[in-house]
Amino acid sequence: MRVCDGCGCARAQVSLEFLVLVAAFLAFLAAWMPVISRINADAGKGIAEMQARETASGLAAALDDVCMLGEGNVRMVDVKLAGPADVEGRGKRVFVVGKGYAVAADMLCSSGPDFRLHVDGNARIRVYAQEGGVKVELINY
Repeated sequence: MRVCDGCGCARAQVSLEFLVLVAAFLAFLAAWMPVISRINADAGKGIAEMQARETASGLAAALDDVCMLGEGNVRMVDVKLAGPADVEGRGKRVFVVGKGYAVAADMLCSSGPDFRLHVDGNARIRVYAQEGGVKVELINY
């Protein structure tokens, strides 16, 4: 039979309680990790879509300005996207298509230029009227 002197048994009990608490915390964290990961992914996708929507509407507005004001006018559009995307204009619409999202914005101008640009994150797009038409070019930072 073993007799505790008051010091050795108490240390063992405290260590065991500590291990049980750490194990419970890790189990709780493991149970919530997929939920936290999904929330983070959804937030990232929402931010990417918002940035793409701002890019599409800003570019459509710049195209409308240059189209209505005529030759010699220039507008710059700063593009800030979460990742690589294709920016294109067809007819009266501007599209921004990236990984997992696609957004569009309408132009008021009756004859917008057809163009396609590949943007890697941050860039600047120059919209200008020249020789009876509207032109679009990519200017990387």
